[in-house]
Amino acid sequence: MNSDPDISASPPSNQSTFSELSTTSKITKTALGVVLLLGWFLLFIFGMSLDSSDFRKCIFLNDAIDPGYLLLFAVTFTPTNSAMLASLAGVLGGITSNLAASNEFHHSPTKRPAPNSEDFERYVYMTESPLVSMLRGFIAYLIFIAGSYLTNFTITTDPKNAADIVGLSASSYFKFAVSVSLLAYIAGYDPSRLKGLINSINFGKKETAPPTDRTVVTHQKTESVEVAKSSAPVASNGQSA
Repeated sequence: MNSDPDISASPPSNQSTFSELSTTSKITKTALGVVLLLGWFLLFIFGMSLDSSDFRKCIFLNDAIDPGYLLLFAVTFTPTNSAMLASLAGVLGGITSNLAASNEFHHSPTKRPAPNSEDFERYVYMTESPLVSMLRGFIAYLIFIAGSYLTNFTITTDPKNAADIVGLSASSYFKFAVSVSLLAYIAGYDPSRLKGLINSINFGKKETAPPTDRTVVTHQKTESVEVAKSSAPVASNGQSA
């Protein structure tokens, strides 16, 4: 009788498993994703078409803060508008990953990756709360906005007044908002994919190209000629013996 344990037996209690979402959770997350996607487009349109300086002048009209104009200024001012877009993109990435993982578990209900495997790490990211994905998307925005100063996405009119930020042109805003939203979406969907993308880019020193066969043969021919020349005996009168 074979004493080997059955491979298809239930996993030990210390091994984590993933399960498919319920129908109610799928419908709820799908509806929430549609609403957030519409909100993303609305914020994007505000950032593209409205000038935040028009609303900034109306915030302190009567020596008091007007909440309505303050909100309009926040959703049209490029830094805060982009932060909201990145946060929404992170949530959308998290919701999409939840639904994608649930669909995968539906077709492979008995799949249980090892805790130390890459698949296990990927499933952990894809089944986490969308709130965590939103925070990760916002962190991705902070990283992107910090690097944007190195590439002149945003500049200041007066170096002594860092708060006076010049608004981006429509084309620059389009590229900036789309880039930061894409980065936030990937970070919210599955950060391991972003890690793989970064690792695929070689930032290190270029490796020295190995010598080709032609180079080796030429080097060998040169050495053989030098040996042939040096091996010939020379007479005292300068002629070969």
